[in-house]
Amino acid sequence: MRRRPRGDGREGGRMSVTIEYVPASSPVHRLHALTKLAAALAVLTISLLLRDPLSLSVLLLSLLGLSAVAGVGRETLLAVKGLFKVALILIFLQVFFVTEGNVIVGPIAGVSWLAVTDAGLLFGIAMALRMTTIVTSFLLFLLTTPMRSTVLALVEYLKVPYDYAFLFITSLRFIPTFLEEVRLIREAQEARAHDFGGGSLARLRAIFPLALPLVNLSLQRAERMAMAMETRGFGLPGRTYYRTEKPGAVDMAVIAGLLLVIAVIGLWQFG
Repeated sequence: MRRRPRGDGREGGRMSVTIEYVPASSPVHRLHALTKLAAALAVLTISLLLRDPLSLSVLLLSLLGLSAVAGVGRETLLAVKGLFKVALILIFLQVFFVTEGNVIVGPIAGVSWLAVTDAGLLFGIAMALRMTTIVTSFLLFLLTTPMRSTVLALVEYLKVPYDYAFLFITSLRFIPTFLEEVRLIREAQEARAHDFGGGSLARLRAIFPLALPLVNLSLQRAERMAMAMETRGFGLPGRTYYRTEKPGAVDMAVIAGLLLVIAVIGLWQFG
């Protein structure tokens, strides 16, 4: 089910980003779940191999272009925008902890280690780009792969125990539901004249009117889900699948191409 942000995408002054499968008929959607998972892991490996910001920027832009081809460019850009603050924190931390290189700014307040160097700045930017690229690759996998296909790939091909695969997928599935319940509870409390503004201490106290109803709803949902799973024989031996999916020739070619790219980049970096 495709979920769009309400209004301009802001609720209570914050950007709302949810991770849900977006159905479409793009070439990315038609790939097997195992292929897309392998691609996400390949991007993770390549991101760790690459060291300079330029190469990481090209990799990130390639993922954004691929998301546009898959028809999920808007959702991906929203998530990347949400990572912007985290990226800035990474850059800030690395700038002051890497002292090698030529000093650009500083020392600040006369402290020798509070100086910005060119090596520290480049390393911080590379770390931020690496984090954004890895998150974007897995986000693209989740946006273009049905949860049923993900479970089949994990259990049938990667031999992950079904209980663990089901737990992982269920956790992802209920993130949008959880955020929607938080929004509804917040609106209900605001309709009762509850103020969620003020300073940090006031906002901390305002959490309790949200937390108690949310915990109650979560417990009720977990109980209903446990009953539904029990009536369907969850955990019994002899599991079968209504529908099976097998990788095709295109999937094998994509996986082989990814392995080749990883080998070439590895030789380029360490050869």
